[in-house]
Amino acid sequence: MRNNAIFVQGSSHTLEEPWMEEFFEHHIHNMLFLENGVLVLNSESSSDKKEEFLETLSDEYTKANDLSSPFYRRSLKRCKTAAVRIELPYRKEEKVDIELYAFGPNRVKFTFLTPNSWVMRYLKQQLSSILLSSTSSNLYIDVSTAAAKARLEKTLNRHAVLHFAINYRYDDEFMSRLYGHYKGWGFGNDTIDKMIRYHAIFDLPIGAKVSDLKKRYRELAKRYHPDRVQTKNPEEINRYTQKFQLLQEAYDALRSAS
Repeated sequence: MRNNAIFVQGSSHTLEEPWMEEFFEHHIHNMLFLENGVLVLNSESSSDKKEEFLETLSDEYTKANDLSSPFYRRSLKRCKTAAVRIELPYRKEEKVDIELYAFGPNRVKFTFLTPNSWVMRYLKQQLSSILLSSTSSNLYIDVSTAAAKARLEKTLNRHAVLHFAINYRYDDEFMSRLYGHYKGWGFGNDTIDKMIRYHAIFDLPIGAKVSDLKKRYRELAKRYHPDRVQTKNPEEINRYTQKFQLLQEAYDALRSAS
């Protein structure tokens, strides 16, 4: 136990065992993705699966360390309502390529060009409320509502998960098929990524009104203006300056595209 959670630190091989994979898939909706691992929260509806997992975990641990299994089984059972924190072994950052295709304004397909179970779990967890179906390499989501599109945009704004760098690939018609009114922003992965990021900075969905953009810009510009921290240390002044410059860059780009 560590910080009121069952702490598991295993090899890459252990994390790919069928019983571990089954645990992840069954608790996909209860997972929080941390910087170097995942936290699986307790769920009453999954208590049986959780108990099976803890028994297997105990057996594997005692077998690997030549210990008495019954003692650890009893110990883990007493902690069965605790969350489970699973830490991934350190590895050099790996790139995961994912191709996106919009069938129209209501449906989007994710295709993993680089197979990766961790990024797949992350996307399934983030998009669970709008997920239509999935295979080992594809996800299909329903984006027929403004809230669903906002969820998609928020997910696409994150490009780093655990030790993986996500590279989304879009074709030139992706944005126009999805939003219809998309124009004037240019095309290509970098441009689309940038425009999604700019909207996320203002916490506004793509297609937001210019009046909403102006209002949000004024609020944030006032909050992060460097003059507010002139009496602070140089690091704080620099942080505010960079934030303010990014706000200005994002605002100018979105205003020009409106």
